Amino acid sequence: MELNLLNVSSNYHQMIDANRAEISVRIKGSSVISNATALEKAKEVRQLVEALTNYGLAKTAIQLQSVVAEVNNGMLLRSSSATYSLLIRCDDLEQLPDLLGIITSQKQVSLENVTWGFPDDQAMINTWLQAALELAKAKAKAMAQTLGVQIIGVHRVDDHYHSEQQTYAPQALFRKSAAAPRAAAPSFTKDDLGLAMVHRKRIEVQVQVAFIINQNENFSI
Repeated sequence: MELNLLNVSSNYHQMIDANRAEISVRIKGSSVISNATALEKAKEVRQLVEALTNYGLAKTAIQLQSVVAEVNNGMLLRSSSATYSLLIRCDDLEQLPDLLGIITSQKQVSLENVTWGFPDDQAMINTWLQAALELAKAKAKAMAQTLGVQIIGVHRVDDHYHSEQQTYAPQALFRKSAAAPRAAAPSFTKDDLGLAMVHRKRIEVQVQVAFIINQNENFSI
């Protein structure tokens, strides 16, 4: 027997703040160290690592991502230089302005990108899903009452998640950092940096519910 269905969609959205960040940097080094010991043995890399750890950042928060050596005529020489890519994890956003100040104060170091991280709490997502379903149920109840039908069950439920976050434009920071004096560990405010130090993401939970209805035989419009 074919079911009589009332299809209802609803959505619930919430803004959440970033709670961490990952900073990508490139360092022009005067020597080639091809493994993780570059954090200690490559002079320019070591200087940045020491500045960050002296500030209080854990060394485990600094990771070597890649090493690209420059070659002459296809040959890697002892005098070859290299470009080191590092990823620096910041779990406390209160420290982010200081960390960016330390990074941009170092010679041979360029800031590539800041990637924002957001809470990933399943209990929180389940709460949003429940809110979306409550909205769908209330919407279906109002529709059924207006149409003169009775809801007797649920045939199918589908849910979808969508998120949008503010795009980070590093050019604003580059303009500021290029003009900043190279002093030891300067402290940058959000105005100095030229970017919002609180980044938010819009999370939207969408649900589609097919309610089973019992239609009144005397129904008419």
